[in-house]
Amino acid sequence: MKRTTAEALPPMPHIREIQSRLGAWYDEHARPLPWRADVSAYHVLLSEIILQQTRVDQGMSYYHRFTERFPSVEDLAAASEDEVLLLWQGLGYYSRGRNLRRAAQLIVSDFGGEIPRTLEELSRLPGVGPYTRGAILSFAYDLPYPTVDGNVYRVLSRLFALSAPIDTTTGQRLYWAVAEALLDRAHPGRHNQGLIELGALCCIPRRPHCSECPLQPYCLAHRSGIEEELPIKQGKTKVLPRYMYYFLIRVTDEAGLSHILIHRRGEGDIWQGLYELPLIETGEEGVEVEALMEQASFHRLLSGLQAPRFHSAPIARHAHRLSHRQIYASLFLIEASGVDPSLPYRLIPESERGAYAFPILIERLLAQVR
Repeated sequence: MKRTTAEALPPMPHIREIQSRLGAWYDEHARPLPWRADVSAYHVLLSEIILQQTRVDQGMSYYHRFTERFPSVEDLAAASEDEVLLLWQGLGYYSRGRNLRRAAQLIVSDFGGEIPRTLEELSRLPGVGPYTRGAILSFAYDLPYPTVDGNVYRVLSRLFALSAPIDTTTGQRLYWAVAEALLDRAHPGRHNQGLIELGALCCIPRRPHCSECPLQPYCLAHRSGIEEELPIKQGKTKVLPRYMYYFLIRVTDEAGLSHILIHRRGEGDIWQGLYELPLIETGEEGVEVEALMEQASFHRLLSGLQAPRFHSAPIARHAHRLSHRQIYASLFLIEASGVDPSLPYRLIPESERGAYAFPILIERLLAQVR
C-alpha cells in the first residue's frame, strides 16, 4: 500500500463518520479527570502545562496541589518563584513551572486576569506553545482550533497511514494540517479531547486495542497491519553521560544543631533556579575519589571550612536519566565546625531543608542517607 508523504494531505473520504464515531465514543469512555469536571481556561492552562512531558497519573497530584494552593490565576501570579518550584519539585522540566508563573503574571498585568481567547494573544504567554494554545481555545472556549500532542500524532499517523516523521518540521506541518481538516468545528473541544483520549486508551504505542477502537473501520494502518510501525521518528537524541559529585557538608554549631550548605543553580543548565548541595562535576568522564580530591575546586571547598573531616567513601549513589543526559551522581559527607563567610553557599538548618526546592536527584541521594 502506498503511504502518504508530507507533500499533500491524504484522502479523507469519511470525515463526518469519523467525527461522529469519535464524539460518541468520547462521551461514553472519557476518563473523569478533574480539569474536565470543572472546566475553566485557568484549569486548562494549569493542567496542560503540568501534563507536558508528564503522565496523567503522575500529574494528577500536582494539579490538585496547585489548585489548592493557587485557586485563581491571581493567586499564582502573586506567588514567589520559590513557592512555585517547591510545589513543582519532582515533576521535572522546571522551566515549565517558571513559565507558568510568568504567564500568570502576564495574564494579570496585561489581560485583566482573563486567559486570552486568541492565538495571537496566547502566543505572548511564555511556555504556551501551539498545542497548549489549541487546548485552551478548544477545551475552555470551544473555539474551532486543532491541537496535536503525542497521542494525536499516533492516532493520525495510523488512521491515515502517514509516513512523514513526526520529529521533522515538514512532518509536523502535515499532521497539523490533517488535524485542521479533520476537526469537528461544531464540537471542537470534544473532538480534540476525543483524539487525545483515543491515543491514551486505545491507540497506545505497543499492542494497540484495535478491536475497541471506534475508528477501526477507517484505519489504513490497521487494514495493512502496520499499526506498530507508526508513527515514524527520524532519529533519536544522543544521550551523553554527566558525572556529578555532591557534598553533604554538615556544620554543627555550639548548641549541637546541624546545618548544611546549599546554593541556587544558575541559568543556562538543567534545574535552573533549584537548590543543590555543593557540587564538583567532571563532565563526561568519571573519576576515582583520589582524583576528585586533587581537583582545585575540592581544595577551595575544604579551605573554606573549619576543621573539615572528609569521608572518602560515598554515602549514596544514584543514576538519573534525563531526556538527553545520563547522570551518575555520588554523595560524600564532610563534617565541619564552621564555615568561612566567603564561600558562595547558604548555611541553613538541616531541619529546614524541606522548605527549599531541590532536584529529585538530590532528594533520592539524601533519602539513602536517612
